[in-house]
Amino acid sequence: MLILIGILVSLQTVRGFLVTVDAHDTLCFFDRAQERDRITISFEVMEGGFKDIAVDISAADAEKLYHSEAETSGKYTFAANKDGQYTLCFDNSKSTLTPKVLMFHFIVVKDHGYYTDPHKRADDVIEQAALQENINELSSQMIAMKHEQEYMHVRYKGHLEISDSVHFRLVAWSVFGPSLLLTLTIVEIYYLKRFFEVKRVV
Repeated sequence: MLILIGILVSLQTVRGFLVTVDAHDTLCFFDRAQERDRITISFEVMEGGFKDIAVDISAADAEKLYHSEAETSGKYTFAANKDGQYTLCFDNSKSTLTPKVLMFHFIVVKDHGYYTDPHKRADDVIEQAALQENINELSSQMIAMKHEQEYMHVRYKGHLEISDSVHFRLVAWSVFGPSLLLTLTIVEIYYLKRFFEVKRVV
């Protein structure tokens, strides 16, 4: 029971989304963290254009922690250097027409000191810091596994849609080709019959 409660407490800091960033648009997301908390950000562009997007990660004082002009996927883990709000932005302003669909996760794992310092801890659920540290590690691994399964599920759906579309086109062309050939054959026979028909005038 204690382990289950600990996992639920640690899962409260997980932020996972599937969003669409329109052309010429920028979406930003943020979460609060305390100094020495571990922050993990992972994302993957699922649909749209070349499946790339600009990414910016900023610290609490607007300091740039990471910037890239074109990324298709990524995973970044770092320790918070101070208390405050950490921001993640996806910039699709360079795309003229194509929106981008992407999945991302914003995870904040509390530092070990959060559970040992009674002034920082806001609850009395966890009394054993060593146990909580193991629970956090297990929770982090479970979340990473869950994210990988979600990525695979979204990829599977995309590939299934492409496969269904190709299958439909093959069936349609396999029906349309012989039908067109049969129609042309009938028209040609009719035309030749009329062309060689001898008309007699009585």
